[in-house]
Amino acid sequence: MKKIIFLFVLTTTLFSCSSDDNSNQTKVLQKVVFYRNSSNEKHWNFKNNLLKDITLADGTIAEEFIYDNQNRLIRDVKYTNGVATETDIINYNADNTIKSINGLPYTFDVATRTYDYTYGSSFTINCQVNSDFLAENFVRTGTNAGEYHMTYANGNMLSFEKSTSGVTDVIKNFHFIGSVVEGGEVFKAILAVARVKSLTDPNFFIDCQVSKNSPMGFDKGITDPYYYNYGAIVNMDGTLLEVGIEVLDSSNNAVDLYSFADYYYQ
Repeated sequence: MKKIIFLFVLTTTLFSCSSDDNSNQTKVLQKVVFYRNSSNEKHWNFKNNLLKDITLADGTIAEEFIYDNQNRLIRDVKYTNGVATETDIINYNADNTIKSINGLPYTFDVATRTYDYTYGSSFTINCQVNSDFLAENFVRTGTNAGEYHMTYANGNMLSFEKSTSGVTDVIKNFHFIGSVVEGGEVFKAILAVARVKSLTDPNFFIDCQVSKNSPMGFDKGITDPYYYNYGAIVNMDGTLLEVGIEVLDSSNNAVDLYSFADYYYQ
């Protein structure tokens, strides 16, 4: 674990010394590329400090986000092979809670911070959210039944768990002890999208982007013998430039190293 941290700190120092002339300039997040050079590569593109769209490695659009004049997400358009195939239209109550999606009503209990939705006899959704209106406990019964459970502290997501029929499919426990790298710019830019995804697609949360700090690493529970250690290259102004993941075995020996995210600013 020490090896990758030292490597990234050294690289940060070299980069920072070469960028002093730009240290006083305001940087605006333009793009984050996740899992570069893999089958899961995705480009998150930002405009006016909001997530504008998601594209594939070849530039093909995969998803587009449209906002109102209050920066609330009002339309989420999904694409297949560059063609729009699914659209979610979101309406809000006066208190900015979600009123309906595609004309179908959601009720919100202020006391328990819980959304409820029933689609006839086909399925129901019950979703408890935190103070940022991000999913904590999401339960869907009926068709496509499943559960998601997330925990948070100090603006950071500490765990993500997905299960089907009582069997855990995915679990990630994120570790922030010693983290000094802020990820708040991404958190703010995707918050409106994440609030809607809390009800439509909680799998959006799987990589911990809804956190105000960048985690130091994560584990996948007791059934996985590895620890996934993040290493970050950071500019002098604190902005993230690159994050990699080193996979460590129980003896802290590296067994894999791959790119997680590259950040681009304007």
